Amino acid sequence: MIRLSHPTSVLKGSIKLPSSKSISNRMLILQNLYEQDMKLDNLSNANDTQLLQEIFKSESKNLNVQDAGTAFRFLTAYCAVTPGEWVIHGTDRLNERPISQLVDSLRLLGADISYVEEEGKAPLRIKGKQLTASDVLLDLTHVKTSQFISALLMIAPKIHGDFKVKVNTKMSSYAYVLLTIGCLRRMGYTVWVNGQYIKVSHQQKFDGEYFVVEPDWTSFYYWLSMAHLAKEVNLFFPGLRLDNMSKERKLLYHVGHSAMHFEERDNGLRLTKSKSGNYDIKEELNFSQFPDSAMTYAVLIPAIGAKKVKLKGLESLKYKECNREEAITSHLNKMGVNLSHSKEGVWQMDATGFKLEPETFFESYDDHRMAMCVAPLALLDEIIIENEAVVKKSYPHFWDDLGSVGFQVEQISLKD
Repeated sequence: MIRLSHPTSVLKGSIKLPSSKSISNRMLILQNLYEQDMKLDNLSNANDTQLLQEIFKSESKNLNVQDAGTAFRFLTAYCAVTPGEWVIHGTDRLNERPISQLVDSLRLLGADISYVEEEGKAPLRIKGKQLTASDVLLDLTHVKTSQFISALLMIAPKIHGDFKVKVNTKMSSYAYVLLTIGCLRRMGYTVWVNGQYIKVSHQQKFDGEYFVVEPDWTSFYYWLSMAHLAKEVNLFFPGLRLDNMSKERKLLYHVGHSAMHFEERDNGLRLTKSKSGNYDIKEELNFSQFPDSAMTYAVLIPAIGAKKVKLKGLESLKYKECNREEAITSHLNKMGVNLSHSKEGVWQMDATGFKLEPETFFESYDDHRMAMCVAPLALLDEIIIENEAVVKKSYPHFWDDLGSVGFQVEQISLKD
């Protein structure tokens, strides 16, 4: 447990963001499927990526993915096309997360997958084999999870026959399907996209043995939130560019500050704010493509004076590392902010009663993002965050980086 504060609310320094976990995990799967000699540089040091690396180095067929949902889904498809017999399992929370749509899709291709305990949930027993596309088109428009689509696309070159899928382009996090397509193309595979239809070539034209993983945009949004709340900002982020593989940068302009400036220079991005200004906040924000950033914005919006804002695209939050619907509602309630859900899938935020009391206590819910999304509030007043170690899942050096720009990070106990 930590007490977090900042005595000056001035942020100056250079922050090396963690590498993209999303890109790292995809490239590790693709490397082990198609180009094992390819060198991957700047891989994420997030726990999920480190775990995936350890699994590939191990000869064990008993795969414990802990709480890594991405690894669970990607490895399910990977094992289905890889010779051997595997058992995949994780934490109790991981075993509760839905997997049946991916398993059903793989079974349509001939995959040998069985549920060890409860139908539709991990643990899974998988016997790897050659999969075959018996139909010209696999209709996956009913699949709601982008990682299921990504998992299938990454093994597409291994599937015998004419494998073509139809997907729902309006699904939550579809932008990450596009990221997967970008990774496949980097591996030398042609990917045809025509509206809802996607096809991956079997022929590979691999022209490189080296790939550098870019910084993680989701991690940048914690700093963008801090920049909004700070009095003065001059922060440099090496390697971060506005034009890169991740499309998450689109969120930059959901909330703006008239005195904030972004400049690409010296192979990185400089973020500055030197004077007071006005905030521009959209009346409705849609996080359907980037739900992992929704909690950061939900905490920021009331802190900068917004009163009533509609939030959309939060349907997948209940299936994350914790039930983030409940967790973010609890976080906001502690600051006098109400978040109500309508039948149309729109959340209405009422922040007219926003007030951050000194030393407000925020649970982490064993979820890295629920701990980090509230950290920027320490620029307004002291806060207390439970179980700060959860950040290892995606941003292990988060608290060190905060300390480097003037945050005071104090270890405390319940007695304090």
